[in-house]
Amino acid sequence: MIDLHSHTWFSDGALPPLELVERAHERDVRHLAITDHDSLGAHHVLREQHLPEGLELIPGVEISCRWENLEIHVLGLLVNIDNPGLLTLLATQQQRRRDRAAAFDMAMQRAGICGLEKHLQSLPCEAVGRVHMAEFLIQQGHARNMQHAFSKFLGSRGRFYQKAEWCSLEEAITAIHAANGLALMAHPDRYPVSRPKFRRLLDEFGAASGDGLEASYSNLNVDSLKHLTDECVRRNWWASVGSDFHSADNHWMDLGRIRRLPPSCEAHAIWHHPRWAQIASAVTHAPARSTPVS
Repeated sequence: MIDLHSHTWFSDGALPPLELVERAHERDVRHLAITDHDSLGAHHVLREQHLPEGLELIPGVEISCRWENLEIHVLGLLVNIDNPGLLTLLATQQQRRRDRAAAFDMAMQRAGICGLEKHLQSLPCEAVGRVHMAEFLIQQGHARNMQHAFSKFLGSRGRFYQKAEWCSLEEAITAIHAANGLALMAHPDRYPVSRPKFRRLLDEFGAASGDGLEASYSNLNVDSLKHLTDECVRRNWWASVGSDFHSADNHWMDLGRIRRLPPSCEAHAIWHHPRWAQIASAVTHAPARSTPVS
């Protein structure tokens, strides 16, 4: 089984890196990509650890980008985790996150809510985000749950909202390629765009030398799977699969809960890329063992 999209507590995931790897092993995931938001910290920690036998760790990252006032996420897979250019971009992204958090903190303080900065500093993550701020508001009794925290305080119409300043698609893709990786758009059907605008997004992603799409992931319906895999075939792009795992509390986004790529797209699967054989040669992938979901 392959899962090429997951998160640890270095970004907005719940588990430390080794616990994530162990959970993947328990769920019979044999190739796992950790793709924390704007961070490679988990990979730097895990290369000093003994991984479970039979599990191959695929180096990855998820970079937040700005496109026409939308936040678009780009997965970098099979990257060199020591590449200076990629690390520089990620350090800049992390500083942007800290600057945004400071702006949120000031807005909260003006409303009499104090302590966000101290809360964020206590966390193990490198890439702080609004999920961590929502957790703070819930802990302090200002929000009932995540949905309430975002709708009332943190979302685009929320009381404390602060605009994010991310890199461009071109900057992210260039950095990923400089690190010998492949750049794929993460969870493409989750962006709030019309069909014509979505086609334009794909066109511009391709013009920026993007390599493909995450074509199958948790909670993706059959029609969307067909649409995305058809796009990969039509554009001669690579197709990736991933659960977007964050926490064991969310059963529907657990590791390995991914629909199989259809036979029409199998030749475009990222595990057929020559770079894959260089990175993940220790374990033979068997696509037919991917976990189907209803």
